[in-house]
Amino acid sequence: MSDIPTSVAGPVPGAGDQREKAEKIIAALNAHDAAAYAAFYSPDAVVYTTASPEPVRGRAAIQQDIQQWFTAMPDMVLQLEEVVVDGPKAASRVLFVGTHTGPLTTPAGEVPPTGQRLSVPMAVFSREGEDGLTAEDHRYLDMMSIAQQLGLA
Repeated sequence: MSDIPTSVAGPVPGAGDQREKAEKIIAALNAHDAAAYAAFYSPDAVVYTTASPEPVRGRAAIQQDIQQWFTAMPDMVLQLEEVVVDGPKAASRVLFVGTHTGPLTTPAGEVPPTGQRLSVPMAVFSREGEDGLTAEDHRYLDMMSIAQQLGLA
């Protein structure tokens, strides 16, 4: 089965580009390059995530947010499993893996390192703006599973 979405009329225009963009975003994350990762977002992008009670607003805040995850899990990697594209929108299925060896900032406060290994599936729904950068993300990861795997629940 091809990773490029098709319709009865043939390949969906731009779908391969979105897959390539998702792969580049994951590569920046896996290189732990917070600035390169944040550069994929428009300056006024908004990220809605189950890991934060309030939306993360703006490229600088998005960069700071991902840097906190890198600090908490220096070996963190994301594995891109699937991307589905519909025009400027994309849905990605990702596996988040890492070892909690640094302080983790959560809505309930900071969690000291537990040394526990995490493996958590997540989904990301993105909308690209007219500038070609990500304007909005909705990230879903199972925070209860994270708490359980860290031995907190």
